[in-house]
Amino acid sequence: MSVKLECYAGGFPRPRIFWRRENNAILPTGGSIYRGNVLIIPSVKKEDRGTYYCVADNGVGKGARRNINVEVEFAPVVRTPRPRVGQALNYDMDLECHVEAYPPPAIKWVKDDREIANSMHYQIANFATADEFTDSTVRVITIEKNQYGRYICSAQNKLGSHRATVELFETPVPICPPACSEYHYTAAADVVKSFSLVAFSAAVGALIVYATSQNSTDRKSVV
Repeated sequence: MSVKLECYAGGFPRPRIFWRRENNAILPTGGSIYRGNVLIIPSVKKEDRGTYYCVADNGVGKGARRNINVEVEFAPVVRTPRPRVGQALNYDMDLECHVEAYPPPAIKWVKDDREIANSMHYQIANFATADEFTDSTVRVITIEKNQYGRYICSAQNKLGSHRATVELFETPVPICPPACSEYHYTAAADVVKSFSLVAFSAAVGALIVYATSQNSTDRKSVV
């Protein structure tokens, strides 16, 4: 399918017409500027959506400009920035997917063939960053054993549907931040601190043993 954009202007001297895109993006015809009254976009794609500027200039004054917004409808494309996410038992973790679609799609999360809804175990949030971009996040709260596994982020509009998966797996230690509470994070820090002290004490003990055994032959090695 092709799209034809037309623009005409009057004045004396007769103005010249040229086209450009928002942020000087490359035009479908190639290059950042196209001269002429009619701009044709052959085989329009989703990358062609956006604002086009028709500018008329005859060298007198600042000229004139009119905007035309081109909207392109397309089926959803779902991406997961982190296809595999790990977290320890009894901690929170966020699973994310990025959806690109127009018109805006219906988004849902599914696990074990069941749609996830907001509850004491899950919190779902969708953030529209633009007309065609939506970030969707499901927070798995205080993870239990049966919450590990594969999660599906699915998006659908009138032109089609698409899905992507995120796997949540168990880790021996908590991953903090981003999704751990302050209480959990403090507790995890104490565990790490205790472990570090034990390891340090063990290392010092080994050093003392080594220094004692080597004291008569090489005193400098202790320093």
